[in-house]
Amino acid sequence: MSRKAGSISEETKTRLLKAAADEFSEYGFQKSSLRRICTNAEVTTGALYFFFRDKEDLFISVISPVTDGIYEMMKAHYEHELLSQGPGSAQAEDADLRMGEKFLEFFYQNRTICNIVLNHRTHSAVCTFFDRIAALADRQTLLLLQLDSAKIPPDSVFNECTVHWISHLQIDMVLHILSHDFDEQRAKEQLKIMIRFLRGGFLSLLPE
Repeated sequence: MSRKAGSISEETKTRLLKAAADEFSEYGFQKSSLRRICTNAEVTTGALYFFFRDKEDLFISVISPVTDGIYEMMKAHYEHELLSQGPGSAQAEDADLRMGEKFLEFFYQNRTICNIVLNHRTHSAVCTFFDRIAALADRQTLLLLQLDSAKIPPDSVFNECTVHWISHLQIDMVLHILSHDFDEQRAKEQLKIMIRFLRGGFLSLLPE
């Protein structure tokens, strides 16, 4: 039975993305070869350029399922968090811990591509991803503070610099854990410690 042209095209694209992920993982973006990717995917360079403009476009297509997945995961968590009883509630802490565990499960299920992202933090697409994550975290902190606006004085320590610093603390916490060769369970245990520490610091700055 012959396969439809459309399904063959999708299969070709899938092979290219898999070969590209392996290539970027082994050689990095700068030293990667489109010709080698095509050879490993068993396709022509013409097929590659049918789907992707250039190596940059291919790289973004490889990492976007992970970067978009993480962004949407955080966005959903933040939306749920705003419906809880404020940043200091027990429900909020439990939700943070669940979110952390969910992220780590996602990381270990997509470890190859996640590591490509981590190993290319100076690449413009990855820098943009981390900027979007930081901006999302900034916005969430400000929204949470608005829930307690009656308690937060105008001269609060939660200025723009502090809020952005807190966002980067959260990002750096995750990056630090992932820089170690922990198994999933050990990573979850370490994340739990760090989340409690960061939450304690954040809550200590809130007015009593």
